[in-house]
Amino acid sequence: MTASGRHDDAARKAWQAMADLVLDNERRREVSEQVGLSFGKIRALRRIAGRPMPMGELAALLGVDPPNLTTVVDDLEGAGLVERRAHPTDRRAKIVVATAAGAALARRAEQILERPPVGLSELPAGDLETLERILSRVRRDRALGR
Repeated sequence: MTASGRHDDAARKAWQAMADLVLDNERRREVSEQVGLSFGKIRALRRIAGRPMPMGELAALLGVDPPNLTTVVDDLEGAGLVERRAHPTDRRAKIVVATAAGAALARRAEQILERPPVGLSELPAGDLETLERILSRVRRDRALGR
């Protein structure tokens, strides 16, 4: 295998390892069980609790079709976790806002999701600092379109 092939293979393996950690179904199941909502509803609630936003923007951020998001927001609203309010400048649009109960539930979900996996927590501080530096560089390069 060429040096370029080894490099590409190493990049794919690193990406897969990161994806496996981030997309861990056990963590999603844990959050869903403790919060009492599907993970899709939790994703939406966390975004809404971060800042009120129009339905169209929320759908784009979550990567879902607007009709599907309407169902999610209907369910969250029915549970008293969000409210739809009139958009301040566009009468055709609605802003989705988290209620106090919704914001509290979103914080609870965040606390669970922010807790690093055991294997990561057990790494030496120097390794964690190196990993954080590498991931920050990748994120920065991606934001710059590289």
